[in-house]
Amino acid sequence: MRKKILLSGFIILTLLVSGCSESEDSTVKSDTTIDNPIEQPIAIDPYKTAGWYGKTVVHATAEDGKVYSHKSAGVFGELVQSSDDKDQHDIPGYGPAKLQIVFYKPEWGDNNGYYFSDYRSYDDNSKQVWTFQVLNTYVEKNPDYSVDLSHAFVTISLPAIYDVRYKEDNGGITYKESSESNITLLNRLTLVDVDNNTAYSVSELQTASLNMDGKYTRTFRWVLGTVDQDDYTPLAAPQRASGRNSATTAFDVEPIQQNSGNFGLPPR
Repeated sequence: MRKKILLSGFIILTLLVSGCSESEDSTVKSDTTIDNPIEQPIAIDPYKTAGWYGKTVVHATAEDGKVYSHKSAGVFGELVQSSDDKDQHDIPGYGPAKLQIVFYKPEWGDNNGYYFSDYRSYDDNSKQVWTFQVLNTYVEKNPDYSVDLSHAFVTISLPAIYDVRYKEDNGGITYKESSESNITLLNRLTLVDVDNNTAYSVSELQTASLNMDGKYTRTFRWVLGTVDQDDYTPLAAPQRASGRNSATTAFDVEPIQQNSGNFGLPPR
């Protein structure tokens, strides 16, 4: 009888130990095994490379110390959606002003004249040249509406170059600019003072001594790439500009209204 009791107790103890072991194995397995891992979806960026743009900043200091500037012009760059001829991103000038910065386009036939912006077809490798002029309209008979800046000191700067991306949006184009300057591209640009046969890197412009030199029109070029002798060639005498470029006689330029609300990004 005693042997039967001992045997039964042994069997029960064996079963209990076996059950605990199976339970522990089961617990470890459930904690360490992932049968169906969840994969995170890959975000697709809807924006593509459009090109870049920069904005030329010009100030002229008159003999009385007053500083004049033109804040709604001087924009140039390259875009996938632009061409080297006139396109929707090239904004015509509004006419004479005390101080203006304009891109002179005599080669555009019926569209020749002054423009506040000049976008070219985007090409990551080719040399590009943008000719612009600093204009001072001085009317001796109307001194209240103009100022003589022919002997003013001039500063020209290019604070940044911004990369531009785009996406197609409901049949149109939406542009987005980078938050930081493209330093590599900025350092590839050179300012050529055509009237004085002199060239400056962007960094050298901080200490450059520029003047209107007794003129009411000063000619410069932005050169992307290697500067050669052709980049110093003077412009021919300007022809009469067509359309509203020559029709208006306003002496102050109003800011351009654009879809982006910030002059620089190309209008849609």
